[in-house]
Amino acid sequence: MSRLFIGAREQQMINDWTKEFIKDVVGQYITYYPVSILRTRVHPVYDEAVEKIFDNPIKIDCLVDQPQQGQTMGKFSLENATTLSVYIQNRDMLDKGFDVDVGDFFLYGNEVFEILSYNRVGDTFGEAEYNTYIKLTSKLARSGRFDLPTFKQFLEDGIDFSNSTVEKVFEQQRGLAENSEGGTADRRQVRERLADDMAEVALGEGPRKVSPDDEKNKSDTDGKDSSSSFYNE
Repeated sequence: MSRLFIGAREQQMINDWTKEFIKDVVGQYITYYPVSILRTRVHPVYDEAVEKIFDNPIKIDCLVDQPQQGQTMGKFSLENATTLSVYIQNRDMLDKGFDVDVGDFFLYGNEVFEILSYNRVGDTFGEAEYNTYIKLTSKLARSGRFDLPTFKQFLEDGIDFSNSTVEKVFEQQRGLAENSEGGTADRRQVRERLADDMAEVALGEGPRKVSPDDEKNKSDTDGKDSSSSFYNE
């Protein structure tokens, strides 16, 4: 029955809603390290790579679940069995032409996880061809599985909050081609379809931004609280 009322245009609007929630409200992300298929040498018999070579990391906006802490008993000692679920907006990956894969790694906070499996979930109104999210099921990577020099530097810098990878500056994307962080590759289907028939992004004020620097300027000449541009009126 949903197909009678929910068509392609309605699905575009739902995609834009979920993108707005993830990119313009939540602000969570992972740093994704895809394994280079072309440069990684795989053993011809065991079909495994002794040393994985990674392509350039990619920042992916997403929803991150709470890590499930756990331990398992190995042959000689306890082993960390922490797992984490990550939800990536499906249409966003299609727009960017990017695919996730089992065996890739990603950085969340100061920890690295290896992808165990992925599947598309959240079919909208029962329409199987429209899935809202790609769910990544991952586990905490063992020592030695991911020892890139850049990651080691992340750990060293993470001791100091000002240099850590924790999100300190958050700026909305709002479907704009770029913001102060650079290119966004963010597309909003409804805005592209309606073009000039829609109002300007954020009513012409552009994307909002929150950063620690705002705390230094809590009062402007009018005496208003400007600790966050979200609340400037």
